[in-house]
Amino acid sequence: MNSNTDHLEVHIGHVVQVEITNKMIAAIRTAQKLRKSGHTKIAAVRAVYPLIKDHHKHCIWYSIMKGVEISSRGAVTYYYNVRERRG
Repeated sequence: MNSNTDHLEVHIGHVVQVEITNKMIAAIRTAQKLRKSGHTKIAAVRAVYPLIKDHHKHCIWYSIMKGVEISSRGAVTYYYNVRERRG
């Protein structure tokens, strides 16, 4: 994560470029620490969502994917579940 941009394959054949922010890096690292300490993937996503909720959805999906190590489809599902729950 040394560069400030990366690519995310949202769906098969659909790739978007995301700009990596400091908040995203913090969210990814926090989610990774939570997972290593035994938290579930969804618990880790719920914990870091407030840090990145103001970002574009592609950036949030990217952070979820990298933070809890799931597929893009899983990241999208977690994003919508957490977002709906927070209202």
